[in-house]
Amino acid sequence: MSSSDRDDSPGSTDPELSPSGPAQAPSGTEQALAAVGRFLVGAGRFVGRQTAAAYRAIDPDVRRHVAQLPLLTYSLIGSRRTPVEPLPPDGHPPLVFVHGLGGSRGDFLLLSKYLWLHGRRRSYRVQLEAGLPLPRLGEGLAELVREICAVTGAPQVELIAHSLGGLVVRLALADHDLAGLVKTVITLGSPHAGTYSARYADTAITRELRPDSPIIQRLAQSPWPAEVHGVSFWSQSDVFVLPPESAALEGTDQIEVTPFTHYSYLIDPRSWTLVRRELELHTPTAPPARS
Repeated sequence: MSSSDRDDSPGSTDPELSPSGPAQAPSGTEQALAAVGRFLVGAGRFVGRQTAAAYRAIDPDVRRHVAQLPLLTYSLIGSRRTPVEPLPPDGHPPLVFVHGLGGSRGDFLLLSKYLWLHGRRRSYRVQLEAGLPLPRLGEGLAELVREICAVTGAPQVELIAHSLGGLVVRLALADHDLAGLVKTVITLGSPHAGTYSARYADTAITRELRPDSPIIQRLAQSPWPAEVHGVSFWSQSDVFVLPPESAALEGTDQIEVTPFTHYSYLIDPRSWTLVRRELELHTPTAPPARS
């Protein structure tokens, strides 16, 4: 067929180019399916735009906290409570790690291994007993510190605490005459003055973390022991400690580490470096070693 014989007008169909013959109008079912398809595509685009807008509307610090949550799965490793053993001396006081609310001794796995590589070979990661009130946790920590000193023969320990663990340490110091056995305390994002985020839960332990709780008010009246070198890390980006300045404790060296999140203290190598630096700074002279 020559080009002069073709009908190129709109809507014309060349039988020779259509294997099934002349085109037929879509059936009602096909038209309905096409309409459903177009609706789903449009709905998907709308939901996608709304989801993206909602994500962008979330505070960036909250997004960073959520993004870091999967990284904490490592804390499930080594979360089982272990007995105190007389580890070989490393030239330093034993390190004692105290985890926070909902955490475990596994939270400090990475930080303790990092410090181990830098010579701190004698460390103990505490497993707090779930369900106990803060004063009981403080009592248990005081007993453990005394046990570590007895087993190792060390005159003092150094404590590193995350979040609620910092309050446990303060209660151990205030209520159980522990200051003489502690050389250094480093708290990481601990709500020393309480936190308003504790109002989002109504459990015995979260009620104790509220700014107006009797325990927080009592600790506010307890000055930091002068013989203990204290360091408190805090961050404006911590969405669990509200206000963030609550983590900066009077009487200690207050170090702002914005933009750290509440989890950065545990998983960010910059945090590990800062902790190591503070441990290496001059601290009060330890009492004579036991005979």
